[in-house]
Amino acid sequence: KCSGTNKGGLEMEVAGHKAFMPAGQVAIHHLPDLDIMIGQKMACEVIELDRRANRIVLSRKKVLYAEREAAKEEMLETLNAGDTFDATITSVQPYGAFADIGGIEGLIHKSEMTWERDIDPSKFVKIGDIVKIQILDIDLTNEQPKIAFGMKQLIEDPFVSSMATIEVGETVTGTVTRLADFGAFVDLGSGTEGLVHISELADHRIKSPKDVVKEQQVITVKVLSVDPATRRIALSLKQAVGNYDSEDAPLREEDNAMRKLREKFGNGPLKGGIG
Repeated sequence: KCSGTNKGGLEMEVAGHKAFMPAGQVAIHHLPDLDIMIGQKMACEVIELDRRANRIVLSRKKVLYAEREAAKEEMLETLNAGDTFDATITSVQPYGAFADIGGIEGLIHKSEMTWERDIDPSKFVKIGDIVKIQILDIDLTNEQPKIAFGMKQLIEDPFVSSMATIEVGETVTGTVTRLADFGAFVDLGSGTEGLVHISELADHRIKSPKDVVKEQQVITVKVLSVDPATRRIALSLKQAVGNYDSEDAPLREEDNAMRKLREKFGNGPLKGGIG
């Protein structure tokens, strides 16, 4: 039983003997006001005993840890993939976030946080946040259990909902989000992304997508195909109506004219300052 406090911790009584509990051994987490423990009876573990010096040092934290581990083991036996919980974010990393459900910690990989791709976890959650999670996988083969959590499974998939609004053959407006050697990815809104293959960026051969578009550019594209199984939407810039500014037209006409001249006269320099 706690009989009082001092600068270093709690003054305790055990079977008529005086004992001491360091502040760091009172609780699992730091307890700023030790006075709330005065008068309380608590289960403790003796961590130091010196009969000659009549010194007894106790720990409540060790008992709490043991109780938590026992509760954790009991809870682990009841967990199943598909179960949902309210979880507390305990740590945020570049690859995801760790969350706690009653003493059991699991990882929410960044790919399982939202339906968006390649996100920064710190922009979605922070330490202390309460989030709804679904258990995706439980691995008990190792000494330390590995549990995978997911958040996006509990919210509507924008790709599925967009299927009701996106039709093959229609033209839509989107924003170029990133460029790759093989094409440009376009955000069509609500987290739905499509790909304009490099062969569909222009009506002539290009070396790189950046020759035609740039990131954050708003463009109008034509929907070529939608594959729910692979979650892929194929788009075309060259087949969309009104994508090129009128000032681009003379350039393309000149390109065609130059092509015809070179086909007629060969690839050498053209007289008259044309080539």
